[in-house]
Amino acid sequence: MDERVLETQQWLNRTYKGVPGYIPAEENGRTSGYVFNSLITALQIELGITSPVPSFGPTTKNKFKPLSKQAGEGSPKNIYYILQGSFWCKGYSPGGFTGQFLDGTERAVKEFQKDAGLSPTGVVDAKLMAVIMNTDGFRLSSQGRASVRFVQQQLNANYGHHFDYIPTDGIYERKTNKALIYALQVEIGLSAVANGNFGPTTSDQCPTLSPGNAPVKTTKVLQYALACNGEEYDTLTYDGVYNARVATAVGLFQSFMTLKNTGVADMPTIKQLLTSNGDTNRKAVACDASTIIDREKAYTLVENGYKIIGRYLTGTVGGVRSKAMTTEELEIIFDNGLRVFPIYQDGGYYAEYFVKGKGTTDANKAIQAAKKLGFPKGTAIYFAVDFDAYDYQVDSLILPYMAEVRSVFDADGSYEVGIYGARNTCIKCQNDPSVRSKYSFVSNMSTGFSGNLGFPMPTNWSFGQFYELTIGGSGDYAIGIDKNDYSGLDKGVSYTETPERKALLKELDKIVSCIPILEANPSLFTANFVFNKRTEVYRSPTVDVDVITTTNFIIPGETDVVVEVDRGKIGVSMETLFGEKAYGRLSANQKSIYSQKIDDLAISIGNGVIGMSTTVKPGQVIMTVSAYKREIPVEGGNTVKLGVTVEYTFKVNPVDPGLSPVEVEEILENVLIAAAVMTVGAVSYMAVAAIVSGGILVAGTIYSTIAFFAYLLGKDDDNNGEV
Repeated sequence: MDERVLETQQWLNRTYKGVPGYIPAEENGRTSGYVFNSLITALQIELGITSPVPSFGPTTKNKFKPLSKQAGEGSPKNIYYILQGSFWCKGYSPGGFTGQFLDGTERAVKEFQKDAGLSPTGVVDAKLMAVIMNTDGFRLSSQGRASVRFVQQQLNANYGHHFDYIPTDGIYERKTNKALIYALQVEIGLSAVANGNFGPTTSDQCPTLSPGNAPVKTTKVLQYALACNGEEYDTLTYDGVYNARVATAVGLFQSFMTLKNTGVADMPTIKQLLTSNGDTNRKAVACDASTIIDREKAYTLVENGYKIIGRYLTGTVGGVRSKAMTTEELEIIFDNGLRVFPIYQDGGYYAEYFVKGKGTTDANKAIQAAKKLGFPKGTAIYFAVDFDAYDYQVDSLILPYMAEVRSVFDADGSYEVGIYGARNTCIKCQNDPSVRSKYSFVSNMSTGFSGNLGFPMPTNWSFGQFYELTIGGSGDYAIGIDKNDYSGLDKGVSYTETPERKALLKELDKIVSCIPILEANPSLFTANFVFNKRTEVYRSPTVDVDVITTTNFIIPGETDVVVEVDRGKIGVSMETLFGEKAYGRLSANQKSIYSQKIDDLAISIGNGVIGMSTTVKPGQVIMTVSAYKREIPVEGGNTVKLGVTVEYTFKVNPVDPGLSPVEVEEILENVLIAAAVMTVGAVSYMAVAAIVSGGILVAGTIYSTIAFFAYLLGKDDDNNGEV
């Protein structure tokens, strides 16, 4: 308790009790916004305002006359008591509580003016009185930085005629942020229309600053903005010179915000320094949406350059339309090469949502939904705080809620804690030891949120929402999204571990183990393998190998040979499968090896088909071996299908003007026979690599190509064949 504050409160109540409009002060000796409400209504009564309100508004400013030191001893006046009481509540000593404006009060005024960055005149005008009578800090806070305080003082001194004086406590907040925009607007010639909002006119007039092309005052504003956005960007001197230090700081900020690191402060960079959403025309590869993604919408996302999308684990839009992900949707997302990051939001639009116990309930719901969809261990789930949470609400409501989430997540051990919200919310959740959110999904699009204005980006930001739009025109292809910046910290998920997927991976492993060149590349077929796409297996100047997987049972239209597999056995002979000529060229040892490979493949298929095809194109012979499994049982009673096609592209060119048609046909026949052997034979990736690196095959030379295939045809399993 502060005795002087208590004395002020008691005097106010004695003097104004019962006067209409006066707000009585609680006599507790503690400074707060409530005691300033009492002081302001008392001042308004002294100014003759008949309907006092607890706000130092335009009427109060117009009626207030400047106060200065009294001549001689001076007689006590209520307005001086109010000034002195305000200083005591502000933390400044006016020399007593006498109702007189003498030396002690003048010293307090000058001290306060210096702290605010103003010339110490000792005169209290309406603008100064307004900030004396509020809770803003004008001394360096323990949470503030000296460089930010200097910036605040400079803004008050040089641009304060455009706005109410801002606090100078060294803490970057919304008032400082708006003051910086005012300063920029003044320096680029918009003084007459300056409003502290970075709108279209400011964007159009915003300069590009670089070494040798940067006005001093505008560069100072840039230096101020860099300092406010973090110590790592602070140039330490604010002289308006665009030197190497400034360029480096600009580049660091650009990299942090995933802008192109040029060291040049262009409009997108300056706007990103001064607003939460920056230049909304910039491109994005990440987005979020409340719409379920079907194949048409997935096509739209890919066509527009998006690679990762945030989607919801549960919930509806307006209680009508579901926004919850489904396994079918996730298959479509992954089939189109997209990744996803999960969001949990079944409310969170208002402060009253965040009550005790809600975090525990929501955490369990999120974990249950994520597991049902098959999200792998380690996936980050973002819990939404979708309203403008003031600082005290973050402390009293959001942090306890997120601490409950953290407790449940720690006990379960499956997933990481993420937070969606304004910058201040995200920063506090990152730093609070009971929350320790791993990643932040920042609602930068909400530019007016108090938790965004004047707060830097959290260092653990993964996604930053900055603009809402519809892409894909109209109709089924249209989708409304929020564009997101993407830092790369959280790469999202490219697969889920559903029972269906586990069954597919298990069967894929069986089939892969029967095909040598796939068996030699196990790193391609790990838990994050993406089905329904083409995957490169091997590349060389002479042979390319790809694998194509499908979760549908489709026999290629151009397949030359289709062999039914029934209960692990094929219904044709090896001679039929290979072709008479190719089979006749095999040694007994090779026949045995290749027969065993085919038998193993048939066993892995169980019931389905094996398909083989040959396609001759200019400069290419393409051979494929396909294995299709009709039904794969899934835990829970469902079934899935799987097809695996290995495509071998042999790069040959048997066209030579000196060769006769018969010779060309003979060469092609040898190539086809060799290719047929290779596609189902025991020639592994390592063997092919050794042949190529050993110089046996020379790209573009037909005779070395023939030699290569002859080598393959004569090669037995012990590498003792003749060439």
